[in-house]
Amino acid sequence: MKLIDLFKNKKYSTRRKKWLLVIVPLGVILSLSGLVTGGVIWHEQPGFCTSCHTPMGNYVDNYFPGDSTLLITKHASCDSLPMRCLDCHESVLTEQLREGVHWVSGNYTYPLEKRNFGTRSFCLTEGCHIEAKIIEATKDHENSLFAYNQHDPRHGKLECNTCHSMHGESVFSCNQCHKFELPAGWIAPQPNGVIAGRN
Repeated sequence: MKLIDLFKNKKYSTRRKKWLLVIVPLGVILSLSGLVTGGVIWHEQPGFCTSCHTPMGNYVDNYFPGDSTLLITKHASCDSLPMRCLDCHESVLTEQLREGVHWVSGNYTYPLEKRNFGTRSFCLTEGCHIEAKIIEATKDHENSLFAYNQHDPRHGKLECNTCHSMHGESVFSCNQCHKFELPAGWIAPQPNGVIAGRN
């Protein structure tokens, strides 16, 4: 039997069609799953938000190679478990769609409104920070700038974001009343407690 006769053979043609019916959908499924997987991985990267949200650039510029005095850089380069943006900024589809519409329409304020992260209930959780360990780690003052433990709650239990800022300069709030030397990268509040230029 010649090759040309095989193609004319109805049985061979039907078998070929069956293989095409299997191979083409399989190829489409594999391609789509690759795109979805790539999209999910890209979605978890700091640069994802800046691909659309121009104002987000300031928030992710210092993520990896950035200023080591900023908490965003410290969290991203943590030895035990590096943090990703989505570890704190929960990804909710409805919120992302709403933000996308605001961005496309230009209906947003810049700089972006600061979200109230850095509360005790947010930071002091298992797997993040444990208050007793923080107090213990900061109680020794040899070679320290401070003569006291700044995390000891002598003035009540303050919210973490009273001093700490993830994407901007942290504020040494104790200096509203005291005059301690500031740690590198920190700023002091004005005597009235106003903090200028903080992200």
